[in-house]
Amino acid sequence: MTVQSPEIMAEFLQNVQLFSSLGPVERTHIAKRLRVKVYAPREVIVKEGQEGDSLFVIAAGFVEIRKKDPQTGIDFLLSKMEAGACFGEMSLLNNRPRSATVTAVDQTLVWTLEQFDFTDLMLSHPFIGLNLSQMLAERLEKMSAHVGIDYVNLKKLNFDAQVVALIPRNIIMQHQILPIGMANNTLTIAMVDPNNLIALDDIRRFVKGTIIEPVVVTKDDFTKFMEETYPKLVAPPPSPDGKPGDGVVASVPQVDMLNQELMKNFEVNAAEDANDLMSSVPDLAASADEAPIVRLANNILGLAIKKGVSDIHLEPREKDLYLRFRLDGVLQVEQILPKRVQLPLISRFKIVANLDISERRLPQDGRISVRQEGKAIDFRVSTIPTKFGEKVCMRILDKSNTTLGLDKLFAHEGVLATVREMINQPYGIIFVTGPTGSGKTTTLYSCLSELNTPDVNISTAEDPIEYDQAGINQDQTIKEIGLDFGRILRAFLRQDPDIILVGETRDAETAKTAIEAALTGHVVFTTLHTNSAAASFIRLGEMGVENFLMASATVGIIAQRLCRRICSGCKEPFTPDAETLKYLGWPMDKPANFFKGVGCERCNGSGYKGRVGLYEVLRMNGELRKMVARGDEAQDIHNRALALGMVDLKGYALWAIERGDTTVEEVLSVVSVTD
Repeated sequence: MTVQSPEIMAEFLQNVQLFSSLGPVERTHIAKRLRVKVYAPREVIVKEGQEGDSLFVIAAGFVEIRKKDPQTGIDFLLSKMEAGACFGEMSLLNNRPRSATVTAVDQTLVWTLEQFDFTDLMLSHPFIGLNLSQMLAERLEKMSAHVGIDYVNLKKLNFDAQVVALIPRNIIMQHQILPIGMANNTLTIAMVDPNNLIALDDIRRFVKGTIIEPVVVTKDDFTKFMEETYPKLVAPPPSPDGKPGDGVVASVPQVDMLNQELMKNFEVNAAEDANDLMSSVPDLAASADEAPIVRLANNILGLAIKKGVSDIHLEPREKDLYLRFRLDGVLQVEQILPKRVQLPLISRFKIVANLDISERRLPQDGRISVRQEGKAIDFRVSTIPTKFGEKVCMRILDKSNTTLGLDKLFAHEGVLATVREMINQPYGIIFVTGPTGSGKTTTLYSCLSELNTPDVNISTAEDPIEYDQAGINQDQTIKEIGLDFGRILRAFLRQDPDIILVGETRDAETAKTAIEAALTGHVVFTTLHTNSAAASFIRLGEMGVENFLMASATVGIIAQRLCRRICSGCKEPFTPDAETLKYLGWPMDKPANFFKGVGCERCNGSGYKGRVGLYEVLRMNGELRKMVARGDEAQDIHNRALALGMVDLKGYALWAIERGDTTVEEVLSVVSVTD
């Protein structure tokens, strides 16, 4: 790039919008005042926050304009400019620091006009001001199109006073927003800052059940409208507390994602590593007010805890981000978030879970530890890349669930007595079986809590450690270094254990080592994935465990399922039809006093609130040991256990239905009643 003469520069300025109205003499006069600067690729020309003292004209090359999001620290691309464009005029007009960073993409030649010369130009050539206004408006329109949001001029619009009055004036002024139109259940909101998440959420407080469509308006346009037009348009004074007043068709939505009351006494622990889950504890209740994304992330966690959900799903879609909660075993859409919050929101969760926010191609696992009202709660965080971005799933691990006590889990007194007899044996292995999400971990920890006394040595091998238990030695598998269940279990045998828990028996080595431990004077708890208690023997046989070993070592097996509990707030008597009773195998001479939930505010109209466990507890005895040692069929073992008094899943489920804990529909969704 060579130095050019003032005449050539003046000819070039004719194609620059700001100077297009000037004649050749004026352009030559300006060209003589311009200073030439050359910037290398990726070199910063203007930095956000710096004082502005020059106007820049791009003579050759290409630049990017980026602005840093103060909440996330992420640089967002606002626009791109090439030769013939100019920038930097806003700082000269308002005497404010640079609002964005401009970086050269290629080698770029710019001409600069100093503050004094720019001011002199504006005073001596009024048409420059007109060109400047037009140029700024076009630039704003291009930038708004770049981010997918339209630009509007309030002077050109016709307003409906009822629409404008939907939002109180103090909220309008606080967020610099204005409702300008309502059509097809869509409310159009003019916003000075369309990325203001707090504003968007506050709008939903007053207008429920409508789609919010933001558009961009300049700050000057907004201010002028509020000073001149708004007082004439909206005569009634707004409510001083920011609540909808009389005549305002608005209501508070059922879910306020940014409700600060939700975050009282809410703290988060950023885990330093897997062995230090309670270090670096910032107070999120205070930081919730500092940034919209941080506040949104905190309140998602708080809302999930308040509702009692088991899993949080953040699912990227093509045009938005779905927030889904699994409540009482059912996955449901909680809220659809705008696409623009996807990256900062997911990055926020990854930061708090101590994950690598720069890695988006590989799955990652982490953990968030929180305290709410003194109660410790963990979130097990898992990320996985998908077509439209990273998906995040957070499993909520409420530590208070492990101290429920066996009497809270096993409502059936006979079954409870059998379980307590099993776990208090001096040695042997106890299996807990069921599908994923059936409550096996809660059952295991509740058993350990009942046995956890100062005179016993309890060790656990888990993948991962889900609940921190005082007085228990917990170890976590680390696949990368070969520390699996089998290796940990062998090490436990040299640690003088009384009770051992193995998170899951997955392979032959783990199964054989666990049974060996049970036969050498230890109580062992572990899990399997089988459909019934008796089917556990088939699964162990498939792993290569000898029949006589499993017969000798097994104390008992607990098979279980979870189903939704009838809401106590709307429970009503219900009599099923004869066909349903016949299908259930209900005795025809026995009254069928069933119940169902009709739906209320407490259960959000579902008729269910919470979950209840269904259990099948097989207690080994001499006769059953002989059948297992002989290799008898699982169904034969099951039938004989029933004859000896075992309550199977079907029997427990019918008892729970009659008791009013759950419904026929829920039971049929998790238990087969025809076998």
